[in-house]
Amino acid sequence: MVSTTEIAEGIEIIEDLPAVYIREYKAAIIADTHLGFEEEMAEKNVLIPPFQLTRILNIIERVVNAVNPELFIIAGDFKHRFNTLGNVERREIAEVLTYLLPRVDEVIVVRGNHDNYLSYMLRRFPFKLVDHIKLGKYLIVHGHKEPPQDVGDWDTVIFGHEHPSITVRDSIGTVGKYPCFLKGKLKNSKTFLTLPASGIYQTGSRVSLRRDDYLSPILKDFAVLEEVVPVIVDEEVGTLELPPLSALADLI
Repeated sequence: MVSTTEIAEGIEIIEDLPAVYIREYKAAIIADTHLGFEEEMAEKNVLIPPFQLTRILNIIERVVNAVNPELFIIAGDFKHRFNTLGNVERREIAEVLTYLLPRVDEVIVVRGNHDNYLSYMLRRFPFKLVDHIKLGKYLIVHGHKEPPQDVGDWDTVIFGHEHPSITVRDSIGTVGKYPCFLKGKLKNSKTFLTLPASGIYQTGSRVSLRRDDYLSPILKDFAVLEEVVPVIVDEEVGTLELPPLSALADLI
């Protein structure tokens, strides 16, 4: 039996994955795959095991098998390199799209700040590349910019970019660091959901009550941080909703 956990109204976490499903629209969403990361690290003489593609394909396969989505959305930073489309990036993106396109009705990539030159892949593969997408009351963006003003009404913004992870401590020291979703309210009373990174090497920003610790302007400038709720998603821990940040101040 497929395990899903409702994290916000109409939005479900899929199993123990950094992925959500909007059942009303049969839409699965992941973010920050950062394909090609190892290629750039190798050019900097930093050799790391090439696990990124394997992990992303495993996540996508599990998502497809779990919820059978019609729409698959990658909410930005599909690729890693800023200034080019690397050879490894080309091969890895091609492998992901070759797997995914026959299994869903539509693949949409929301352009992230790393997705420069991704448009070249449109010559070979019929996916959509957009700056944002709105599904009813849900607005999906990457998160490196403020939400657009010209998209009509929306209630919840879903985004990545932040790669949030929470470090939990006790009186002895650090207990562990875990990727997590963040859910909460914006100052305009709308709600948000931040997705964890899908990439294995994108451990991300520290979750805290300090605005300067965040990358996304949505969190840095507009979130009511005291009310933000982290939801850990981890293969060993499973899915675990924590109290709001105001109650975790001495533990993070």
